Amino acid sequence: MPKQLLRRLIAIVKRPLAIFKSQKRIRKDGQEAARQDYDERISGLYEKKDYLDAYSDHTDLRVEEDPHEAIGGMWEEIGTLQYEFLLKKGLKPSHTLLDIGCGTLRAGRYFIKYLNPGGYTGLDISSKAIQYAKELVVTEGLTDKRPSLLHNPGKNLKFDDFHGEKFDYLLAHSVFTHLKPEHITECFEYAKRLMKPDSKFFFTFKEASRFSETGLKGFAYPFAFFAELAERFGYNLINVSHEYLHPKGQRMVLLSKQKISPGNMGDSSAGMA
Repeated sequence: MPKQLLRRLIAIVKRPLAIFKSQKRIRKDGQEAARQDYDERISGLYEKKDYLDAYSDHTDLRVEEDPHEAIGGMWEEIGTLQYEFLLKKGLKPSHTLLDIGCGTLRAGRYFIKYLNPGGYTGLDISSKAIQYAKELVVTEGLTDKRPSLLHNPGKNLKFDDFHGEKFDYLLAHSVFTHLKPEHITECFEYAKRLMKPDSKFFFTFKEASRFSETGLKGFAYPFAFFAELAERFGYNLINVSHEYLHPKGQRMVLLSKQKISPGNMGDSSAGMA
């Protein structure tokens, strides 16, 4: 076969591959450009707005993209983990629960099914998360359970809209991991309004030797930070992290108005930290 003809045949064979590679590169470049534009848009939110306003807008965008990933992913695993943990800590169908930062009901859907009608209240600063949560209640056939799903447009933790209502259990899971010290301080100051003498308030946090920020919305704290707040506002604090094996390493703490003995902790005890 003449060399010239052979070269032409090779060129013909290679042409579709070259076109494919070119198209693939264009798609990749387009995806990278879109991601860069999105990242710049999100960074702009945090630069131009108050932190909680930016965080709620960011969450709204993430809910629109993927309601399950918007609140940290691991939808089934972490949802079940929270539910089973509170059951071990004494949650009964007759109890009432306030789920602070309920998001799109990763755990909330389990609590709604378990608690008596009207027993579950979810609160979140993301309007899109609450909208999705309400839709999920309908699609999962839970409307008879009459959960209260509340948007918190004021984006504070003074709990002014509850008008004397109190809960047996309070939960703030993966909430303090996204809050600054002043926001957590506010929660500690006003949470008592919602607590009975024997109420239990469980919350998670990311632990570090000192306060630190990660990215746009990640915060880590030493346990001493919460211990100081508990002493300041008159709470008892118990570290129950060894009983809660969070896949991403978050720590679990119990906050109460009165000292809780090991016998009242559920099916297992925890020591003072």
